[in-house]
Amino acid sequence: MLTKYSKEFKMEAVKKVLTRKKDTSISSMARSLGIKISTIHGWIKAMETKYLIEEGPTSGGLIKKSPLQWSVKERFDSIIEASKLSQEELSEYCRKKGIFPHHLENWKSQFIESFGKGRSDDSETKKLKNELKNLSFELRRKEKALAEAAALLVLKKKATDLWGLEEEV
Repeated sequence: MLTKYSKEFKMEAVKKVLTRKKDTSISSMARSLGIKISTIHGWIKAMETKYLIEEGPTSGGLIKKSPLQWSVKERFDSIIEASKLSQEELSEYCRKKGIFPHHLENWKSQFIESFGKGRSDDSETKKLKNELKNLSFELRRKEKALAEAAALLVLKKKATDLWGLEEEV
């Protein structure tokens, strides 16, 4: 028989297993919860890859996120923290955070690159806005000229119909 467990139960079970005392085994925890050990391992794996939950034990620091799952703020904060450290301290910091020094270097270069793009985008945006303004002005001018030409044609036709005379050019 297949048993369905609620999301809350799964999160609590994983939290309980991950915060267990060192002398307690995962299998004894699984037995006490009435769950197979393979099921618990599957839930832990799912929470590590964030397929099972969006918030929960991972946000409390029980399960480390991969560097690809870090938010922009977390990446920026880690770059700031790591910038003050010596090589040995940096290695220790990276071990604690579960990242490599090359992650920090890549993130730093991405931030610098995106900052540089932002500046050029501003000038490009300004140029495009100016071009849009000029084109809008030109379009309004041409619409007015077209409306005037249409009005003159209508008046000419009415004059011809009314008096029967055609203007000589």
